[in-house]
Amino acid sequence: MLRACRRVLRPGGRLAFYTIFIAPGASAADRRRAAANGPTAAASRRDHVQMLGAAGFTAVTETDVTDQFIETASIWLKGRTRHAAQLAELEGRDSFEGRLHESREQLRLTKAGVIRRSLFVAMRPQA
Repeated sequence: MLRACRRVLRPGGRLAFYTIFIAPGASAADRRRAAANGPTAAASRRDHVQMLGAAGFTAVTETDVTDQFIETASIWLKGRTRHAAQLAELEGRDSFEGRLHESREQLRLTKAGVIRRSLFVAMRPQA
């Protein structure tokens, strides 16, 4: 997919995306917890900087936004909890409870340092 993104960019064009991933150096047990309870994207085993380089991107930068994610996710979770009855009625009890559980687990894993969030920016070379 990254190679396809590079192909459609004009020379000198930039690609930017946020992603979630298992923290480097996580134990095997933590990797299993993240794969089982974190978002699907977190299960990737490859380093994003290396993947971008292998796809032909240059000037790759990573900005860790984990702390900002924790702050934002905590606020979202408080809002969902505060309006649980209304949201469950609109979304359906099972769906709402499942999403609420996922949010709690993702926040817990992030606070524990098992998963991280980063912004990646990369450039298609000029020539």
